[in-house]
Amino acid sequence: MAEQTPLYIIASPHPRVGKTLLARLLIEYLRADDRPLMAFDLNPREPTLSSHFPDLVWTVDITDTRGQMELFDQLIVDDFMAKVIDLGYAPFEQFFAVMAEINFVVEARRHAIEPIVLFVTDRAPATARAYEVLRRLLPTTIFVPVHNEAVSVTFDKADFPPSRNDCRMILIRRLSPIVRGVIDRPSFSFSTYMLEKPGGPTEIHDWVDTIFKEFRELEKRLLMSHLRASIGGSPIRAAPRTR
Repeated sequence: MAEQTPLYIIASPHPRVGKTLLARLLIEYLRADDRPLMAFDLNPREPTLSSHFPDLVWTVDITDTRGQMELFDQLIVDDFMAKVIDLGYAPFEQFFAVMAEINFVVEARRHAIEPIVLFVTDRAPATARAYEVLRRLLPTTIFVPVHNEAVSVTFDKADFPPSRNDCRMILIRRLSPIVRGVIDRPSFSFSTYMLEKPGGPTEIHDWVDTIFKEFRELEKRLLMSHLRASIGGSPIRAAPRTR
């Protein structure tokens, strides 16, 4: 039974909703477990993720066929490396259109790679429509909604149902403005801070620990679902779609 290697795709049709922050947290979480990984920044004009991890992140422009081939060829390699994509809002539609056109999810699973879309929500009706369109375009793909309180405190959960019942929403709580200014610095490392900051737990410690626990629980639920499916257990139930 092959172990599934995760491919995390962090996406939203809008800018400045916390996609790169989520990508940073996920990379730090994987590195804290000493897991091999590779990351991709699909914001070639403003590669913020690359500035935080210059030796780890590839910056890729997918506006042409060459860039698309370069990216998707890397994503399908049997290297047992977890992968993280920070998908900018500009290539949002193009990326998922290519993904559907080449039947990428089926091919990825042949290589024991599991694409997981972490979709950052907001209150705009267009965002809920984009989420529904994506789920219909990629019906077998795992979609996990992510709510960032720094973007909107409230939203309608019914607009962003997870694709499966074991993929419940991830919550990123709002940080105080002073702390947010600290973590936005290019030199700031969540994992280093968690290990080296003296003086006991701080707001950042509690915040990061909570998010890392959410990542860990998501991975556990996905692993259990994969094991059940592999041994012919109960089928995984899809969450209901809205509208």
